[in-house]
Amino acid sequence: MLVAESITVGYQQTPVVHDASVQVAPGQIVVLLGPNGSGKTTLLRTLARILTPLRGKRLLEGKPYEDYSLTEFARQVAYAPQETPTEMGFTVAELVMMGRYPHQKGFWGVSRADRNAVRRAMEQTAIAHLAERTMSQLSGGERQRVNLARALAQEARYLILDEPTTHLDLHHQTQLMHMLRQHAQVQGAGVLLVLHDLNLASQYADWIVLISEGQIVAQGTPDAVLQPMLLERVYHTPVLRQMNPLTGRPLLFALSADAAPHVSPDAPHAFVIAGGGSGAALYYALLAAGWRVSTGVLNLLDTDEEIARALKLEHITEPPFSPISDEAYQRAQQLVASADAVVIADTPFGHGNLRNLQLALWARTQGVPIYALAARPIEQRDFTNGEATRLWHQLLDHGMHSAACTQEILSQLEPHLKARRDSPARA
Repeated sequence: MLVAESITVGYQQTPVVHDASVQVAPGQIVVLLGPNGSGKTTLLRTLARILTPLRGKRLLEGKPYEDYSLTEFARQVAYAPQETPTEMGFTVAELVMMGRYPHQKGFWGVSRADRNAVRRAMEQTAIAHLAERTMSQLSGGERQRVNLARALAQEARYLILDEPTTHLDLHHQTQLMHMLRQHAQVQGAGVLLVLHDLNLASQYADWIVLISEGQIVAQGTPDAVLQPMLLERVYHTPVLRQMNPLTGRPLLFALSADAAPHVSPDAPHAFVIAGGGSGAALYYALLAAGWRVSTGVLNLLDTDEEIARALKLEHITEPPFSPISDEAYQRAQQLVASADAVVIADTPFGHGNLRNLQLALWARTQGVPIYALAARPIEQRDFTNGEATRLWHQLLDHGMHSAACTQEILSQLEPHLKARRDSPARA
């Protein structure tokens, strides 16, 4: 195992990374994530033996780094920096062969094992056809693959890679990460790499180390680390998390409240009842149409809650998987009482969020008009043994308007906008 224990490292005695502990096991892919300047590359270079820590231990297979000669270390650990090799007239094949230096024996020169290792590395990185070219004849992505091939040719037990997907297009990014995944599994190699792409890390990493301002703020599985609230704190931008339907791993999307339509504080107010991602399109559509939007009651980590937070909408929440409490219900009533309309998204209803329908029924008794997006019959969205359906029909009996699409909802709401334009004060 390759291990860092309480490493503090920096430049000219000034710490950049503080008290960092990381370990990489054979067969495992560990990804360092974090904003620019967070210390990822500094920590990586320390584990590659390029930098010497100010404090802490580095262990390779249970022995301190200092117990290995440079050649012995290079047989165990291969490092590919972000920078590509400079132009010195060498061909691609010659550059990749440089990865074999820890295995070569003086004047005996290049062996068959060396040539086979170079061939395999070039095939793995899909650069065999570039063997006779020089670096000046390659694109940035091709140079990056040469860099990786040289590290693979070392046939080390551990690979340390600094942003290996830089300059690569989407196809070559996924091809490279898939190759690393297979290399780790088949060869039993431990892989430690820096990435900037959260989704590549999510789909291929076994373990993620999240770094911010020189500190490890979290490490664990992709599911555990890639949490919107944590990522928002580290990257200073709202993040939406969904699940990859093929792999079940998180998919992350950066959002920006600044990109949302600007709405005047005295615009008409729509309270949206949503959940499970059903409200997202409604939020944007209502904002774009000139409505001030609030929403609830939502569970934390629900997609609609994440989007409401990203858009800085006033919203009411409960902990994940918790039913709606009396306190949250009363706060929602206060918002609804000030609303010009309540809009119900095409959301499923279970026992946990059934009180949202009761809230809509209460709003109707207060004279607040109700509009419902019903692309699917309520019976298909009722998981309460018919109670949601009963409340839905009560709402219809009390004058709830129903629409099959968002545009129809907006058309039904247009008179409220016109009334507000004609008379800003509520009647």
